[in-house]
Amino acid sequence: MQSQFTCPSCRNVFAEEVHQIVDVGLQPELKEMLLSGYLNVVQCPNCSAITRVEMPMLYHDPAHELFMVYMPIEMKLSHTEQQEQIGLLVKQAMDRLPAEQRRGYMFQPLTLISQQTLIEKVLATEGVTPEMLSRQTSQMDLLRELLSAEGQSAEVIISENDDLVDETFFAILRSLMESAENPDQETESLKLVNIQAKLYKLTTVGQRLERQQLALLGFNREAKREGLSQKLLLKHVLANREDGEVVRALVVSGQQAFDYQFFLLLSEKIEKREKAGVDVHEMVALREALIELQQRMERQSREALADANATLLDMIAAKDKTEAVQDNLDRLDDLFMMVLSANLAQAKEAGDTQRLESLQEIQESIFMEAERQAPPEIGLVNQLVRSESEEQRIQLLDKNQALIKPELLQLTKRIELQAQQEGNVKLQNRLVKISSLIASRLLN
Repeated sequence: MQSQFTCPSCRNVFAEEVHQIVDVGLQPELKEMLLSGYLNVVQCPNCSAITRVEMPMLYHDPAHELFMVYMPIEMKLSHTEQQEQIGLLVKQAMDRLPAEQRRGYMFQPLTLISQQTLIEKVLATEGVTPEMLSRQTSQMDLLRELLSAEGQSAEVIISENDDLVDETFFAILRSLMESAENPDQETESLKLVNIQAKLYKLTTVGQRLERQQLALLGFNREAKREGLSQKLLLKHVLANREDGEVVRALVVSGQQAFDYQFFLLLSEKIEKREKAGVDVHEMVALREALIELQQRMERQSREALADANATLLDMIAAKDKTEAVQDNLDRLDDLFMMVLSANLAQAKEAGDTQRLESLQEIQESIFMEAERQAPPEIGLVNQLVRSESEEQRIQLLDKNQALIKPELLQLTKRIELQAQQEGNVKLQNRLVKISSLIASRLLN
């Protein structure tokens, strides 16, 4: 829900979305936001101050039968006021669910007065320890301190907290940077970029990540210019062989060339060096490590493919395909969608009408769920892309006049460029037509 807030630092009044009902069965992304420390955290667009909003909140995780109400002790509500708030939140949460999904445990919610306890109970379902939680809290405190630091003080703070800066910290920072890409937050975005640059320069993990990024950038630039090949991948692997993390990142990025021919070229180089009397122990060890990495990647790939197929079979067998999609949202990745597309093609080719209809129903339910969770502009673009005729697209645009803004055209242009870069000519041509329709309406 949208609420108004007054910044405690500069007294600026602004609107921001907050959540009082956190049902991770309906909105699984809210669980990650809670655990990442972003849920009900607002940032002033004027002075960039970050504030956590303390408010009653109901948390529901149907998979683990967790039904808890967080009542902040800071609000100093009387027992009667607490019971009124709890009753209201429980009713709102249950009203969101179909009658058949309501369970007995929902009538006796656990009441918590500490958000720390709430998060610990949620984390317990993920196998996360209190020590891990304490570290994450310290990382959020560090980030807030860096955002408010001036001049050289940021460098001092970073040097004193090197142990807190890890991959998770950089992931949190990237999320903040993505959310600050709005033109209205240009100052905040610049501050985050500067913090990232200092972290790359001054921290152990930052230096490693920067080396990895630079290596990947060089590899991808060359692959785009010359084309990906086993020879090119081997060249960059050998150039970075002293850093195992960089080698793994290169192999993942160029895995299409990580095949028998790649190992043949590597073995030829080892043989040439051996004949020339050069010590090859290091390169032999590298080859063994790469063979082990390839085997591990193949094993993980087979397991992931088997999981995707099993998930799809379960969804096909389910009577309610929409419910099956919602129950498996965390498994709907790119691999699953690839498996779904392959099964659709097979069913169509085999003339298996019943299976084809089930698969199409699953696909449509996934699209609908994605549009429900996505910002309205992205949902509209997805609908426009799926429309088969210009008449359907015109009808969609007629129904969504409020969304026809320059930002919508910019979005379609970005996706159009991405489709061009990926060589998806069909999608690119469709987006060209969609962009034309949007542009014509903006001009009128």
